[in-house]
Amino acid sequence: MTQHYTVRAAPKVLAPALLAAGLLVGGVARADGVADARAFVVRLYAHYPIPDREPVFDPLGKDAGSVFDASLIRLIREDERLAKGEVGALDGDPLCDCQDDGGMTFKVGDVTAVGPARAKATVVSREPGATPPEVEEITLDLVEVAGHWRIRDIHTKDTPSLQAYLAKSNRERTR
Repeated sequence: MTQHYTVRAAPKVLAPALLAAGLLVGGVARADGVADARAFVVRLYAHYPIPDREPVFDPLGKDAGSVFDASLIRLIREDERLAKGEVGALDGDPLCDCQDDGGMTFKVGDVTAVGPARAKATVVSREPGATPPEVEEITLDLVEVAGHWRIRDIHTKDTPSLQAYLAKSNRERTR
């Protein structure tokens, strides 16, 4: 004789357990994402100060695709196009918020998740040659694109939003 069992309570019991397991996995993924975002920012700032030897890190040129997301790259390229070979609105390296990184040091601070595939990172720059030494906080809005972290926007004391600054400058120059 074959016995058949009907389990009616299992879905009610399993649902919370599966939900909890999903939250744990999601939590781990988010924690890994923040760790990956931190590693991305640490790798970027390991290039500073830019050494005199090759290969030269070029965040606005050949390395832009591994640094910025597509929306920020489009704004940077439009700024360059509108400048017609001259210096455009972006007149320095936005990662260091400088024209010359000589002697500057950078420390990656907090990196926090701010949404799915989004994070915010704080970097503190120090320019020891200035009296008193200048300290500036740079905030990076990060986005995960195809499994890789990229910068969507940069915020500094003088440029509250690089995206907004470039968009406004590009609009004004096309009028």
